[in-house]
Amino acid sequence: MKPNNSTHPAARSIARAACATLIATLLFAANSQALPNDREQPVKVSADKLEANRSKNLSVYSGNVVISQGSLQIRADRVEVHGNTKGEINKVVATGKPAHFQQQVEESTTPVKARAKRIEFLVSSDALQLTGEAFVDRDGNTLSAERIDYDLNSEQMQAQGQSEQKRVEMIWKPESKPAQNDQ
Repeated sequence: MKPNNSTHPAARSIARAACATLIATLLFAANSQALPNDREQPVKVSADKLEANRSKNLSVYSGNVVISQGSLQIRADRVEVHGNTKGEINKVVATGKPAHFQQQVEESTTPVKARAKRIEFLVSSDALQLTGEAFVDRDGNTLSAERIDYDLNSEQMQAQGQSEQKRVEMIWKPESKPAQNDQ
């Protein structure tokens, strides 16, 4: 999409506001498992380039894309935000070598971290689909596979490898035992 120098500044402002609204809607929907104050934080988006097509309800950010809100952070080479005719977000697709997703879900834990060549967030079902060298880390417990499906509401996961060379691997840290006082 080439810039149109004859576009009225007010029209450009409206288009920017529509894109910001799409991203904010996405991030608020994704925060169902987030820290309570994440929803109150501003949404920050930075990228080298933005292409928005309102008739297709599609915004594409490319080049060093970083989206953040509170503890949530998405980093990717490219992020597509797909909407419907009502302006609601249906799907967000982040791609990279790899793309990264991170969010702290509880105050006392480290952030959940995920990475894959492709991260697809299906808004209506609150589901993440990680494909291509997928990896999830929660408090040092890790899961790696060619594909990981992660339900954010129930925190259930399914993982699969493509072949014997790309198997599912899970590593669990032993639970730390509370220290006992000598008495």
